Amino acid sequence: MKYFKKHHSILFTLLAPMFSVILLLLLFAAMTISAIYIRQTEETTIHSNLEILNQTDASLRLVHNHIYQVSADIIQKPYLGDLLIEPLDTVHDEWNCRHRLGSLLSNTPNAMVDYEIIIAGVNGFAVSSGNGGPTINVSEILNFPIFLRSLESNKIVYDSLPNGISYSSSDSAVIIGCRPLLKTDGTLCGGIFISIPEKGLRQFYQNFINKNNNILLLSSDGTVLSSNILDDIGTKNYALLEVAQKNRKNDLKYTRTKENDIILSRYISYYDSYIISRIAAPAIYKSFLPEIQTFFVIIFTLGLLFLSVIWIMKRNLLPLQKLADHMADAKDVPMPADSIGGASEIMMITASYNKMTAALHHYLEKLKEANEKQRKDELELLQMQINPHFLYNTLDSVKHLIEMRKDMNACQIIDSLISLLRSTLSKTNTMVSVADEVNNVQNYIYIIEPRYGGLVKAEIFTDSECLNYEIPNLLLQPLVENAFFHAFQQTKTGHIRIFISLIGSELSCEIIDNGDGMNALLLAKTMDSDKAARQSATRIGLSNIKDRLNILYPDKNTFQITSRPGYGTNITLSFPANIYTHQQSKNGGE
Repeated sequence: MKYFKKHHSILFTLLAPMFSVILLLLLFAAMTISAIYIRQTEETTIHSNLEILNQTDASLRLVHNHIYQVSADIIQKPYLGDLLIEPLDTVHDEWNCRHRLGSLLSNTPNAMVDYEIIIAGVNGFAVSSGNGGPTINVSEILNFPIFLRSLESNKIVYDSLPNGISYSSSDSAVIIGCRPLLKTDGTLCGGIFISIPEKGLRQFYQNFINKNNNILLLSSDGTVLSSNILDDIGTKNYALLEVAQKNRKNDLKYTRTKENDIILSRYISYYDSYIISRIAAPAIYKSFLPEIQTFFVIIFTLGLLFLSVIWIMKRNLLPLQKLADHMADAKDVPMPADSIGGASEIMMITASYNKMTAALHHYLEKLKEANEKQRKDELELLQMQINPHFLYNTLDSVKHLIEMRKDMNACQIIDSLISLLRSTLSKTNTMVSVADEVNNVQNYIYIIEPRYGGLVKAEIFTDSECLNYEIPNLLLQPLVENAFFHAFQQTKTGHIRIFISLIGSELSCEIIDNGDGMNALLLAKTMDSDKAARQSATRIGLSNIKDRLNILYPDKNTFQITSRPGYGTNITLSFPANIYTHQQSKNGGE
């Protein structure tokens, strides 16, 4: 209890006086809540409704883009024009036309809303993606005012109908999108009619509606295409249209009418319509009756609260502020703080903080040393697995050529081996440039290709912009080696292609062969580093590379193998792209 003495306890010096002051101030603050709410509610409502319009616009845009793509895919069918013009003289002709048109509509992709597509031709035939087909004849459909407007503009035009034009939508309001079908010479073949239930568009804003606002989609001729007030759908509202056009002309987000309604609008070019939110401002705050005295109460209360808190905080929390500033100024792990005084509780916090930071510094230092040693040891072990690995196979190739009495080829291979060893063994456990790694792989190809009598060829394709980037030493050579030794056991002949490119901020490498390939079981075993390590010596390269990438680029690399029997194998790996510097090579060599 000694920490709660009157002249030391933070409970007494800070909380008690603040509690007394705040208790008095709350009595005044309770009287000002209504006034503050009134000032902010209208602005908040406007901003929230603007966000609703933005979200609705984005959703309607996605619907339009989907409809446009679906209609574009249909129009691109080369036989569609002739199919809609040819007369249907027999039942077989009609069946054939229905079958071919139906195939266009059988796989229409799903969208954010339900929709139905009707294709109508000038030959009097129409087919629908829904059940039952159109409810009116084709000549009436092709003479819809909306279709005539789309024919004039040769683009999708939208309008609303109180009832759909197909049996599946005949009892509900719909939004109709029309697009003409023309042959290359401009001859009219027919039209595409995409019917969207009005309630499907309403779903994008229905959840945001309350008793104070009304959202609707208004066409450029004043027709209400969609609204949360169902009786308004299909009617004309020229007053709202005039306000929306005024907002668009003057680049206004909203306008306040004489009735004190707030009209927010946004023009949607792809629908040639306006999204409108009508807010009944008086209804928002009609239950609040602010008076002029409220304004002065707010100023007085906030001023008194501000001065009181400043005085108390400066007097009692200055030591704690010093400690907070010390912690905030720390660039990395913070250092212990000097004695800052203050209440006993603050002194206890400071002492505990200093003890914690000292222990943390000690722990991080030990952890850094351990991690650096472990990383160095693991990289050295992995690098040691590679050099004897490819050296063994290279000498085996030289032996093979000598046995075949191809001494000149054997000498050339030895020269390439010397060049390869000179450029790689002196750079153990370091990074090299892509240019150096490409040169190493090319030397290896010179060494190994003669062993296969020219039946297996390897090529390297490197973007010039990649040559100055860094890459782990001997990263690609084991993969090329595995391709030579394992990919052509059955086919005996083929190609190996190595691609190195810069994709965004990553360096991508692909090793592709058209050899035997692997089935799913063998591929799974190959990708399993534990099992791969117990296989033949050349299989060590795969798990080795995965481990090296995980050590050098933890959680920032990819290593993937795809293969199919009879088609070959594709190995893809990527890691962060960094410019190669000689200093990195020097440090790594040490």
